[in-house]
Amino acid sequence: MTGLSSSSSCRILVIGGTGMIGQHLVKASLAAGHPTAVLVRPASVAAKATLVEAFKARGANIVYRFVPSEYGCDVELAEQMLEPARSILGAKVRVRESLQAAGVPHTIVCSYWSQGFLLPRAGNPQADGPPRTTATIFGDGQVQGFFVHENDMSRVAIKAVQDPRTLNKILHVRPPSNLCSLNQLVSLWENKIGKILQKHYVAEQELRNKVRESPFPLNLQLAIVHATLVGQGHTKHKKKLAAAADVEATQLYPDMSYITVQDCLDALHI
Repeated sequence: MTGLSSSSSCRILVIGGTGMIGQHLVKASLAAGHPTAVLVRPASVAAKATLVEAFKARGANIVYRFVPSEYGCDVELAEQMLEPARSILGAKVRVRESLQAAGVPHTIVCSYWSQGFLLPRAGNPQADGPPRTTATIFGDGQVQGFFVHENDMSRVAIKAVQDPRTLNKILHVRPPSNLCSLNQLVSLWENKIGKILQKHYVAEQELRNKVRESPFPLNLQLAIVHATLVGQGHTKHKKKLAAAADVEATQLYPDMSYITVQDCLDALHI
C-alpha cells in the first residue's frame, strides 16, 4: 500500500490481492473509496478469474506481475521458532530491518492468527473441519493467542494507510475479547454443538516431532502453533508496547468493533 496524504482518499496497492487475506483488503479498500490497484501473479489470473473480474468491475486496477507469497505471524518470535518457520519469518524480520534502515515510509500490521484458518479446525491445522468426537489439543491447551478475523485485519490496515500515528510503526491488532486458548476454543465449540468431546492432548515433544516429520506447508503451520499456542504464546499482550515503534489498533480506533471468536464459531455450520 502506498501514499500518505491529508486528502480523503489515496491510491492503494494490494500485493497478493486474490489470497486469503488479500481479497478482504481489496474489498475493504474499495469500500472505503480508495483508488485501488491489485498486484497478482499470472497464475492467479487463471485460477481466480472470477475474483479478479469482480475486482475490476468494482473499479480496481489490476497489475500483473510475479510476487512471492508469505505466511503471516508475529515475526518477533522468529528466532525462537522451529524450522521452517524460523527461516521463513526470519526473512520477514530482514525485510522489516531493511525498511527501517532505508528510511522507507511504512506501516507493519501485526494481526496474529487469522480466524478463518484455525478456528474452523478448532486449533488443529491437520484437521479438515471442526471436531465431531475428539478434539486435538496441543500442549496443555492453556496458552492464549489472538485470533483476528480477516475482515477486521483488512479494515485496520485500510484505516492505517492515511493515519500519521501509524507511520513507521508496527500496528498490533489485539482485541482483548479475541484472546483465546485451545482449551477455551474447544469449550466454545462444545457449547455450540451441545456435546462434550474427547480430548487428545499432544505433548510439546510430540508436536516438535510432527513439525519435523510433516510436509510443507503443514510443518510451517504446526511450527507457528507451537510458538504461539504451546510455547510462550502471544506474550506481547502482557507487555507495554514501545511508543517509539509500536501502536495498538484498539487504542487508535476505539469505536471499531471486532468479530469475536464466539462470532466466528457461531457462523460455522454444524
